[in-house]
Amino acid sequence: MLTERQHDFLLLAIFVRLQHERHAEAGRLVEAARRLGVNSPELAFARAVVEHLSGNHRAALEAARSCEVIEPAEMGADAKALRRIRMRNYIKARAILSLTGDLDDEARSALDFYLRMGRRRAERAS
Repeated sequence: MLTERQHDFLLLAIFVRLQHERHAEAGRLVEAARRLGVNSPELAFARAVVEHLSGNHRAALEAARSCEVIEPAEMGADAKALRRIRMRNYIKARAILSLTGDLDDEARSALDFYLRMGRRRAERAS
C-alpha cells in the first residue's frame, strides 16, 4: 500500500502527464496503481479523467460510475470531494451523449447536478 505522500505524488504525476497531453502514460500510471491495490476516490476520478481525455467514452462512463460507488455524493462532502463529484457528473453526461447521441435520464440527472453545483459555487463567490 502507498503512503499518503506517495499517493499524492502518484496523483500529481498522473495529472501533470494529462496537462501535457500524455494520456497513454497517465493511463499506465492509473492502471499500475490499480494493480497495486490503490482504491481511492482520487485515483478512480483520475481514471475517469484519463479515459475522458483519451476519447474512450465507454471506459470514461464506466469509470465515472465506479467513482459513484467509491465516493457517493453527500451533502456534507468537503470542497475537494464536491469538485470531483461535479466533474465526474460532467464526464458521465458527456460520455453518454457521445455513445448514444442523446441525453437519457441518467445523463440529464448528471448534467443537472453539474450545472447546479456550478451555480452554487458562483453564488458563494459573489
